Amino acid sequence: PYFPITPTFPWLGPLGALPLPTKWTIQFGEPIPTDGYPPEAAEDPMLMFNLTDQVREQIQHTLYKLLVQRRSVFF
Repeated sequence: PYFPITPTFPWLGPLGALPLPTKWTIQFGEPIPTDGYPPEAAEDPMLMFNLTDQVREQIQHTLYKLLVQRRSVFF
């Protein structure tokens, strides 16, 4: 059991417990090709580290690009 705490809860009563609306964006990035690796490459820790680092960098770059385009949290 839990109860949501918002900054306006005590002053607005039960109406203050409603969360503010926000806009969500879902964006799919370019696929990272992995079909050039043999199946046993999944056991190589350095290869996995490089691939996860590449995925992390691509996601972060996409987030920065979307952040620049954002006008407001609510719009």
